[in-house]
Amino acid sequence: MVSWKNIYLVLEATVPLYVAMILAYLSIKWWKLFTPDQCSGINKFVAKFSIPLLSFQVISTTDPYDMNIKLIYSDILQKSLALLGFAAISKACCVEKFDWLITGFSLSTLPNTLIVGIPLLKGMYGEQAGKLLSQIVVLQSLIWYTLLLFLFELRAANGMATTTSSEITGLFTALQTKIIACGAKRMLLALAIRFFLGPALMGISSYAIGMRGVLLKIAIVQAALPQGIVPFVFAKEYNVHADILSTAIIVGMMVAVPVALSYYFAMIILAIK
Repeated sequence: MVSWKNIYLVLEATVPLYVAMILAYLSIKWWKLFTPDQCSGINKFVAKFSIPLLSFQVISTTDPYDMNIKLIYSDILQKSLALLGFAAISKACCVEKFDWLITGFSLSTLPNTLIVGIPLLKGMYGEQAGKLLSQIVVLQSLIWYTLLLFLFELRAANGMATTTSSEITGLFTALQTKIIACGAKRMLLALAIRFFLGPALMGISSYAIGMRGVLLKIAIVQAALPQGIVPFVFAKEYNVHADILSTAIIVGMMVAVPVALSYYFAMIILAIK
């Protein structure tokens, strides 16, 4: 069970993130400390310097010979299912086919593992969870963010287009007329993809690979984390549904702990092993 000490550790790690987001929002909306051009500069700095350096720090401290093979396979399978599924759906139903492929892939498979996931799941499952999530961060940094950038560049090449992370989210949100910048329908769709489809794909993939017990639970709960900030930074840079990802991050962060705890207790009640 989650002890009061673990809850304190979770709050200790996540509250600073909320504070940074709120201060960034207030600095634009109320205090008028930054202009839109300055916010754009912060966004570029984070995309080109902060994110690569943070990713390097995590990658350099992870032993590649001590990674969980089943977790790697399940992660690859989840991403593959999401790519194939959204490619088919966007081709059949969407006018902006490539845009929705990228956005759907980001929403369903790229959670905020590093900043929110590691402290949150450590409080639930102990140090083992932190070690496993570090491996997922490595895969995200080396493979999935690279693939995401490739998709953005491919979209730009085809003529379809011509920030700290938490601060960027608050700055971008403050520049919108509403917190729910994409509208209620798109917000509900984004949250459904993030908190239901993503964990479902991970659960199916993990079970098919043969993951059981605590490892399966960790895989499912980490897939139910709020939207990752890195895909939003890229979406803002390439102007691809940044309003949807911003809304998913803001609203997702508000409900991050309750959603994760709901999955945690649901798996206990259902006796998932």
